[in-house]
Amino acid sequence: MAYESIGVLAGVLILSAVGGALARWMRLPVITGYILVGVMVGWIGWAANPGVRNLLGLMGQMGVMFLLFLVGLELPVSQVKKMGRAALLSGVGQIAVTSGLGFFLSRLLGFGIAAALYLGVALTFSSTIIIVKLLSEKRELNSLHGRIAVGSLLVQDFVAIGILIVLSGVGRFDGVGVAALLIKGTAAVAIGLGLADKVLPWVARKLSTSVEVLFIFSIAWCLAVAWVAASKWVGLSLEIGGFLAGLSLAHAAAHFQITARIRPLRDFFLTLFFVVLGTQVSLESLGSVWWPAMVLALYVMVGNPLIMVWVLTGLGYGKRTAFLAGITMGQISEFSLVVVAAAVAAGQVPREVIGVVTVVGLVTMTTGSYVVANSEKVYRRISKYLPVWPGKGKKQSPLELSGEELVGHAILFGHSRTGSSLGKSLATFGRLVVVDFDPVVVEKAKSEGLDAIFGDMSDPELYESLGLDRASVVVSTVPDLSDTLQLLRVLRPEGKRGGKKQLVIVTAVDSGDAKELYRAGADYVLVPHSVGGDFLAQILDRHKRDMEYVVNYGKLHWNWLVANAV
Repeated sequence: MAYESIGVLAGVLILSAVGGALARWMRLPVITGYILVGVMVGWIGWAANPGVRNLLGLMGQMGVMFLLFLVGLELPVSQVKKMGRAALLSGVGQIAVTSGLGFFLSRLLGFGIAAALYLGVALTFSSTIIIVKLLSEKRELNSLHGRIAVGSLLVQDFVAIGILIVLSGVGRFDGVGVAALLIKGTAAVAIGLGLADKVLPWVARKLSTSVEVLFIFSIAWCLAVAWVAASKWVGLSLEIGGFLAGLSLAHAAAHFQITARIRPLRDFFLTLFFVVLGTQVSLESLGSVWWPAMVLALYVMVGNPLIMVWVLTGLGYGKRTAFLAGITMGQISEFSLVVVAAAVAAGQVPREVIGVVTVVGLVTMTTGSYVVANSEKVYRRISKYLPVWPGKGKKQSPLELSGEELVGHAILFGHSRTGSSLGKSLATFGRLVVVDFDPVVVEKAKSEGLDAIFGDMSDPELYESLGLDRASVVVSTVPDLSDTLQLLRVLRPEGKRGGKKQLVIVTAVDSGDAKELYRAGADYVLVPHSVGGDFLAQILDRHKRDMEYVVNYGKLHWNWLVANAV
């Protein structure tokens, strides 16, 4: 038995490596390759042996457990407070509207009430892993739409975890059972947070002198908490136990080391989870689920982004920001598959639902990744057709800026870091208007008496309200090359410096970007590391024998940093 299991496991992993490599070569999420390998494994019959099937199932379940362990580890509760009103409201609003419409659409397609309910919920979740990776590659994680999207995805993750907690108690759903489940779940989270405060950070700090010992302890802690959570006394599940174990370690100083070591382990076991999921999709059943799956996939790819656009424009955001955040919702996530698999295991929905969600996942993850990668092109083509609330669609500034009063003024994009040092100097040019996409920075600037607007430099809809073409000086401390080039194309359409008697100063990461910005018409390009090196060299040249001057200058710098901390 062991011999046969090892052989099948080796074959599955070899096929998974090939499938994952082909998916990456085709620029698809590797999850799609693993699921298709699972379909192939099921068709071949490798998983027909009960021993092999149980082994693969257990390893796949451990993959979900480690997935939730890292979710708890990487998303400490403090992050919820930083998501902001927009992320929270858009996340909750999107979940409510999408799941409701998804439920009614599933009912129209002939699914039962329970199946339609789970399908509606599964269609709301978008992949945090995929979207964060895509936004990171596009250098848009810190943009306004990037922050809203990631915040909304975090809300979705927490909702998914809540659903899994409920599914852990399926089978005991009388009044007493529900109350007991809620009490146990609340107590488990409270204990986890209590341990996360002082006990486990101290233990992790003592063990962090040896990375190997810390790694072993992390796995042991995850398995132990999962075992207790799934015991008859608690009655949750192994997966939720993994989440609680990660949550309790979230505040440990060594959690970055733990994350780095556990992530490959998670990827290994999670690969088998998606393979096992694929084995549950028979080729014969695809004929019956293909039509409803494609309808639901179209709903996810088109309906989800439009719902998000509608919610965000209702909150007052511009169409571009709303669309770029909404388009990230155009695919379902690994959590969608996890939730549906848990519902099938609990006997709540028929097995065919897994086939439907799997097909939806394959289609939307494939298409959605391409759309997010080319979101700007898509927006330019369909922007005039996007639905917005009447009278809304532009994030209004409390200043009520009007084009008539903004003449000969100064505009500063990005007030943190370099920008905060320029305020007084720029104010000599005229009225200073500060634009930043970080609400904390905006509030601090307002408290200092500055005219500050919450907005994104990459949003062309903002330019008109700023009176961009009438400003005497425009300064950007945002180092993003594509956003800065877009700004320069508006200010200097012919790429010539000194146009319209307007001074334009921008920022670059390195000399290569600086050259490109000069060619695009910038009057001066700030390269921070170059300027900082020149400034330090001047101090050392002028005061090379006066060490006390450098020490005192450092103290002044420290006091300035403390006084201007955001």
